[in-house]
Amino acid sequence: MRTVLLVISLLISAVPQYSLGAEIAMAECNEKTAELNKELPMALDGVTTWVNTTCVDQGAGSIQIVYANLITNGNDITQSNLEILRPSLIDSWCAGPNLIPILNVVDTINYQYDFKNGQHIGELTFSKAECPAKP
Repeated sequence: MRTVLLVISLLISAVPQYSLGAEIAMAECNEKTAELNKELPMALDGVTTWVNTTCVDQGAGSIQIVYANLITNGNDITQSNLEILRPSLIDSWCAGPNLIPILNVVDTINYQYDFKNGQHIGELTFSKAECPAKP
């Protein structure tokens, strides 16, 4: 579980920077993730490798950024472990000065986790709408 938290922290720190316009175009999203992918695959810890970042056109001008990660086989990471980390991940994106501008211009962020043998572990998807209300 501590490994998953570390991985999420590392992924957050390496997200691409986007323009601060009201919306992001697929072309800009793809350009930024292509730059980021030049550094991948990247071992994040002893069991996790960040392998790809993509922009997914969700239709109607909606864009999702997907962070794909492989976990070494034999670890006990489950979707339940990921869900426990959801609040802190969302808080990091909502309050992070380098992250909130990205969250403002894309519709959703998605972290996907699979074992290296291809078995899907789970994923976390969230949007700006899930940010805690500011007082």
